[in-house]
Amino acid sequence: MNLKEAFQAQNKIGELMAYVTSYLSDEDNVMTVTEKHLRSKALAGQPDDMVDVSCKDEEGFEVGRLLAIWQELMEEKERLGLAIGKAKAGMEFNLDAAVDGNKSRRAFLTMLRELANRKSSHELQKGKGRGYVFNNDGNQTSYCYDIDRIMTIDYDRNKVRAMVKELNRRADEVSIKIDEALIQTQVDYTPKFELAGENRFILEELMEKK
Repeated sequence: MNLKEAFQAQNKIGELMAYVTSYLSDEDNVMTVTEKHLRSKALAGQPDDMVDVSCKDEEGFEVGRLLAIWQELMEEKERLGLAIGKAKAGMEFNLDAAVDGNKSRRAFLTMLRELANRKSSHELQKGKGRGYVFNNDGNQTSYCYDIDRIMTIDYDRNKVRAMVKELNRRADEVSIKIDEALIQTQVDYTPKFELAGENRFILEELMEKK
């Protein structure tokens, strides 16, 4: 399989492990709850009765087998991880660094576009100012006045726009390189079990393979 398929398989194994963990974290799935109805104590001659009132999920997975499956999945995840590591080591560039670099570029571009679109402006705030003067009688009185709030950008928008253009170009260039590498790079790995389909059904199949 290629590197893209290997990453998809890695994600799927992670989903299955999380599914198992979630299932086992639910107390109802790992406990059998039985009620003993003590009728004979209330009325002589009446039979006692045992009632299973467990509230397990529909799957009803066997806990012991599910624990073993998690271990199998962990081993598979480690095996796949080693195979992916070897494949990436043979590449002409550092894939992880390229992905991380593009993530940083895309995040910075979001802010840059906002800067590129900002404009200087002003806002007339009528009656927002308050001052004080003495009147003819010598008393202090207040008066209101307008405030013109002026907002001026502190940078050259043309330079920012040029930076946006260059970062976009570079990010697209790296993305293409990454996409090509994911398809062309082969990973020496063959899954031990089927990874396609819903998690529940995959686990049901694994439960049957003892």
